[in-house]
Amino acid sequence: MNFRIVYKAGLALMAALGMLLSFQSCENKDVDGMPMISNVRLLDPAAADSSLNGALPGSLIVIQGQNLESVLKVYFNDFEATFNSALGSDKNIVIAIPAEAPTKAVKADVPNKIRVVTKGGEATYDFSLTSPEPRLDGLYSEFVKPGGTIIINGDYFYNIKNVKLGAANLEILSASEKQIRAKMPAQGTIDFLTVEGEFGTVKTNFKLNDTTVYMMNFDVPVTTWGATVCYGSAPIVPATDPGAIAGKYSRIKQTKLPATGYDDKWVLASCYYEFKLPAGAAENRLFKFEHNVAEAWKAGKYDITLNAGGTDYSYSFQPWNTTEYQSAGYTTSGWKTAVIELSEFKSSAGATIADVSKITDIKVSFGTPDQVIDSFNTSVDNFRIVAK
Repeated sequence: MNFRIVYKAGLALMAALGMLLSFQSCENKDVDGMPMISNVRLLDPAAADSSLNGALPGSLIVIQGQNLESVLKVYFNDFEATFNSALGSDKNIVIAIPAEAPTKAVKADVPNKIRVVTKGGEATYDFSLTSPEPRLDGLYSEFVKPGGTIIINGDYFYNIKNVKLGAANLEILSASEKQIRAKMPAQGTIDFLTVEGEFGTVKTNFKLNDTTVYMMNFDVPVTTWGATVCYGSAPIVPATDPGAIAGKYSRIKQTKLPATGYDDKWVLASCYYEFKLPAGAAENRLFKFEHNVAEAWKAGKYDITLNAGGTDYSYSFQPWNTTEYQSAGYTTSGWKTAVIELSEFKSSAGATIADVSKITDIKVSFGTPDQVIDSFNTSVDNFRIVAK
């Protein structure tokens, strides 16, 4: 055999073998290993050495392990999460737990697992999505008659166990994630309201039916000579009236209200009265009162004016003037508590009340300067300033 031919064949064989080995080497490099999750921690660098076995939906976490670089999907309790692969590496996945991911509170049979799918396979990790503590935003009305319905608004009302007025358990009429209805006892009580659930407890910072906190409630005079009000002749209805919620109240029930910005029959006011409110800035206070709008309210407003240190600070209450109510008008389901940031009361220069203890006057004046109102039936009561 010609040596040159043998030599060339040998070189060709070696070259082919080299290419094969090279190809296999590249191929092996492209094969992803099976993923493995060893730890979960918060993204916060201060918690880099921590370990989590559960977190709230919405939390930003780091999934740690091996062979995670080729991640395709991540699931929390079988709910797929979105993520930025650029924030990941072979050993870390930075990801936000979806706010919509199910928890035990809304789905009892959740698997309580993180599942990561990569090109190399799948890994799971035991991890519980915890439910937020209940959040109490307020009551539909902070005054409820004996035997009436207390409407509690908020969020995360999961697996509610008890609603208490003071130490007394109330009958829960209905409960959803955002609202609880409970029955007021036949014997009305003045006390704090507490909601107890599987995931926490929340309590009001005010007492239900508390008639001891007031500025003008038509039961206690706002004058030094014993008159209920200093001036204004808006009707004051006796406490024996079926519509009363906490003693006397004021009601404007009238047809064909003329287009005017001021009418003495729609005014209630004090004249320099020491309310003895605690000192503090308006930013730390709320202005509250109860109102009962029996007929659709589509025009006019209550101008509420507070005088502090000789300066008037005003707010116009016209809840109908929103996209939600402009068409059909604003009504309430019985008495409802209006809650207004005291910082919304402004002087003519746009300033807010610097010291609440300087307030010495309140005036509540209804007016309809722009149009005649065919029929109006609205009641008000319990004007007060309270801490947030």
